[in-house]
Amino acid sequence: MTSLPRVAPFLPPADLPVDLRRVELLCARLRPEEGFQLERIDWAIGRGPRGEGWDNALWPVGQLEGRPLVLRVARRESARALLGREVTVLRRLRGLGIPLPMGLPVIVATADDAVLVRWIDGSTADEAPQMIRVQAAQDLAQMLATIHSGPAPEVGRNPARGVPLRERAAAFTADLDRADLTDALRERAAAEWSAGLAAAPWEGRELLLHGDPHPGNVVVPLPGTGRRASLIDWGDTTRGDPASDLGGLLLHLPSTALLESYRETAAWTGIDDEQIWEALVSRAWAWGSRMALALLTAYPPTHPLGAAGHRLLSS
Repeated sequence: MTSLPRVAPFLPPADLPVDLRRVELLCARLRPEEGFQLERIDWAIGRGPRGEGWDNALWPVGQLEGRPLVLRVARRESARALLGREVTVLRRLRGLGIPLPMGLPVIVATADDAVLVRWIDGSTADEAPQMIRVQAAQDLAQMLATIHSGPAPEVGRNPARGVPLRERAAAFTADLDRADLTDALRERAAAEWSAGLAAAPWEGRELLLHGDPHPGNVVVPLPGTGRRASLIDWGDTTRGDPASDLGGLLLHLPSTALLESYRETAAWTGIDDEQIWEALVSRAWAWGSRMALALLTAYPPTHPLGAAGHRLLSS
């Protein structure tokens, strides 16, 4: 959650109103999470959103103990289920009682179609200097390994994440045709995708996945704060093949060494099997190419996320 609004060039149209009246109504219907008291909030509802994404708008509403709060409000009908999924998983992760390599959004309260969270100061990893991006990528590798190795709560399935690669073939082909790429980059992306399809499919247990760990969903702290990087936006969380999460990891730093760093921390059954690992790496690069193309069709090359997609395809 950065201090500046982050809006994709072409957001899907909102089919739910996100305006001051709706935000005020939602705030009046909030249900506090355990350990929080709404009476202690210093309410100061803003006149407009602080940021807006494909699924949610972030609306400033006040402070709690000196920490700014934002209301994540669903702006699309399809985002309602995503918010509920996010709440389920964040509650479960916080309830595990184990240290995590990265920070998580702190849920203060919930309402139908909205979640009240602490604002996380910093910049997203795609906008950070290279040295900070590299460190964030290492942190994310360990975070994903920890999440994948733990229990997977019952959450709704995401049709675009954690699924067999063949189920995303039509989307890959469509984005490859639409992306403005050189012939060399186009051929490289197609080759990575073909190698992933040819690799052995995932046959292990369905692991808990973040779903969309691209560089825009990692917030790195402001210098000198001593805070950890945070992994945000858990609306796409699901269960399945970890290769799709690793494809998002490669958008931070397109490096096989980064995948090896993940492997050193992960503890799911089969991680030490060379055949399983080699197939996972091939599928991860295929997912990375798929996600890079999606970014390049949504953002121009000058945008930090567009640059991340181009960086992976050029690696």
